[in-house]
Amino acid sequence: MRNRRDRSQSVPRNSCDSIYRSDIVHVVIEMAILGILENQEIHGYELKKRIAQLAGGPGGISFGSLYPALSRLEKSGHLRAVDPTRPRSASIFADPMTGAITGELAALRQRQALPTSAKTPEGRRSERRNRKVYAITERGRQRLGELVRTADPADERSFRLQVAFCREVSSSERIDLFERRRAHLVGELLQRRETGATDGDGTDTYLRSLRDHDRSTIDNDLDWVDELISMTRNELAQSEQGRAHTNRSATTKSR
Repeated sequence: MRNRRDRSQSVPRNSCDSIYRSDIVHVVIEMAILGILENQEIHGYELKKRIAQLAGGPGGISFGSLYPALSRLEKSGHLRAVDPTRPRSASIFADPMTGAITGELAALRQRQALPTSAKTPEGRRSERRNRKVYAITERGRQRLGELVRTADPADERSFRLQVAFCREVSSSERIDLFERRRAHLVGELLQRRETGATDGDGTDTYLRSLRDHDRSTIDNDLDWVDELISMTRNELAQSEQGRAHTNRSATTKSR
């Protein structure tokens, strides 16, 4: 069994933290939008689906929250609208017909065999053109890195996104992020254990089972965070070894 790091150190908790804090919600939405757009230019509907996938479980975002956030980010220069009607690749029917009936019939059969998306009616094409497609800006990339570094990892939603986009920050900054998450989980685990100890044997069986499950979940999360820390430290060590080797090679060539 894997050796676990010491989890006995108590960590102060902020009793004011709440899943309904609007500042956390805004940070989560902003980080999700910028992180997804960093990889691909997409429109709002597709962005909503991607955010739901990242959130996991029943999580997600409503259009009523998404589009105001997109508007704010566009006005602040963190993202921009792009033209969704960029030139497409040349059509396979671009060459003129030869006039031969057999050739024209073959071309017709080929067109009929195309997927429906390639033969979209004009109305649906117009609808697609009217969709606003978003792209991240350089300022948006800087903001994304800032959010990954500074968002509160004690919040489950924030931390999921911080892990998803942690390549936006350096290895040492990732380790700091994971260590902060670990400290929060240690505090949570200690509090759950203290609660269980004060309950005594009179606690309802199902309530006790629920609390045991909560403690087990936190313990598993700690294992995962420990793996993230170990993995990132290994990456950092390999990177430092690579730089040292490069420096030695450069020094040898200069002699």
